[in-house]
Amino acid sequence: MVGGDQPLPLALRHSLEVEGYVIQESADVSELLHNSKLVGFHLVILSVGMKNPDLFTLCREIRKTSAIPLVALAEESSELDEAMFFAAGGDEFLMKSVTPRIFTLRVAALIRRGVASNSQSSETIEGGGLVLNLNTRKVLFDDVEVDVTRTEFDLLRLLMERPHKVFTREEVIAAIGGAGDFANDHFLDTHASRLRLKIKAAGGPKVITAVRGVGYRLISSQGRSDGGGLE
Repeated sequence: MVGGDQPLPLALRHSLEVEGYVIQESADVSELLHNSKLVGFHLVILSVGMKNPDLFTLCREIRKTSAIPLVALAEESSELDEAMFFAAGGDEFLMKSVTPRIFTLRVAALIRRGVASNSQSSETIEGGGLVLNLNTRKVLFDDVEVDVTRTEFDLLRLLMERPHKVFTREEVIAAIGGAGDFANDHFLDTHASRLRLKIKAAGGPKVITAVRGVGYRLISSQGRSDGGGLE
């Protein structure tokens, strides 16, 4: 669903429709405050103009009744705008100048994450002594906390949720951060390397490997709290 005081840019709308997404727009943002309006939707895009203070209020109100992923699509922003949006419960803040491909990848990543969260009977992902608590966003190895950054947690979660998949660099960047967060491959490699070292220092297994020329994957299979584990 798309709501806000401005329509979704045509190029971005077309990109979503090509991928098979069904879009419903609502110019009356007050409709989004009724939880029944969100039933059946997987994501809400808040398309707003410049300096729209209602964005933060709307986000907070939706969060009172729904955990649906929320994306802000704005004409301009500041660090304070983005901080306020995330504090209000938003999931992704994008500029309308974002390329259709990156926009579609980010939407897909948020929907995938939301569907995965809804389908999980447990609040944790476990494997090989590692435990990811999805609510507290903590990583534990043998009950000892491993101090990780937001990006490191998101990278590990992405790989552990789909342990048999090789993720391309583009898919990783789309899933854990906007393209602007990774000016070149070096920064992504650095995050992966630091995460490996932190887990190793805690006595944990080597869980991430780089696939030359492609991206990253989990080294061994893993499972959730139903008995699976890193081999």
